[in-house]
Amino acid sequence: MKNDNKILLPLWIIVVWLWFVVLYLWKSIFVTLVFTTLLLILFSWIFQFFHKKTWYNSLSALLTWGIFLWFFFLIGFIISSQIDSFVENFDKFWEWFSALLWKLGFVGDALWGFDYKKIFESVDFKTLGSNALGTFSSIAWWLSTVGLLLIFILLEKDMFIKKLDILTSKKTEKKVHSIYGQIYEDLNVFILSKFFVASINGLVSFIVMFAFGIEYALLFALFVFLLDFIPAIWGIIALSLPFLYSFVEFDTVWLSFAFLACLLIPQFITWNIIEPKLMWKRLNLSGFIILISLIFWSSIWWIAGAFLAVPLMASLNIIFARFQLTKPISVILSQDGEV
Repeated sequence: MKNDNKILLPLWIIVVWLWFVVLYLWKSIFVTLVFTTLLLILFSWIFQFFHKKTWYNSLSALLTWGIFLWFFFLIGFIISSQIDSFVENFDKFWEWFSALLWKLGFVGDALWGFDYKKIFESVDFKTLGSNALGTFSSIAWWLSTVGLLLIFILLEKDMFIKKLDILTSKKTEKKVHSIYGQIYEDLNVFILSKFFVASINGLVSFIVMFAFGIEYALLFALFVFLLDFIPAIWGIIALSLPFLYSFVEFDTVWLSFAFLACLLIPQFITWNIIEPKLMWKRLNLSGFIILISLIFWSSIWWIAGAFLAVPLMASLNIIFARFQLTKPISVILSQDGEV
């Protein structure tokens, strides 16, 4: 028995290591499939709504796909038009930035002997803007692939469940349905709640930025919405962009800090009051584990891993809790030790 355990442990380590290698090498496939699955949960309630009205799977899937395309087309239009405008007016913005860079360079020279101005002036922001547009074009093509996968999954969702029942025995069928049901239910609550909270944060941020006269309020608000899906510091990064830009538009420093306070107050309410009640208690994931999962999945799948880290860990936690062998892992991942 002891010899068997000595053999099994290295085998498990090799299997896990190989699995991580596969996840990294085939990241484009896995990211597409996982992202499509999450969008399926997000858009499934729209599909069900249309299905109740039309009673046709194909028509319901087509209407859902139309909303999917409209949603991402709107995001793409906002990003491309705002970045185009920024690149076209870059010379005017650079004059405004020069004053700020001079102040930063002065402070840097006085305190650390570090010349910020030279570093910023050496950056070709026009090229960066053009590269950003190219990146968004690639993402648009990728999203079109995701959209096609989504429509086919919606059409064949019932058949997938039927095939799963055929592949599993009657003994394990109940457990598989239980795992699938809990994953779907928990992620459904998480994704819809997160989408609602991110939309509110983006809308409130836009209202604040519009009230303060920030020129690219729509673009910055979109970044707040998108980065709100990544926990930890990403929401702060999203707010820091309009805050830094406010130094260019405002004549006084105190107005920029007043602007930042107006941005932070609603975000603080959602981060500390609304989100814990809506999502984190249900997912039952430790805050430390969420942070580690962000680092881990980001290292494998880059920015896509950061977006998918929480749903993936929540799903793994549910699966681990259902099996006696992996239940201790679920206890470690959980927030309160109860699984």
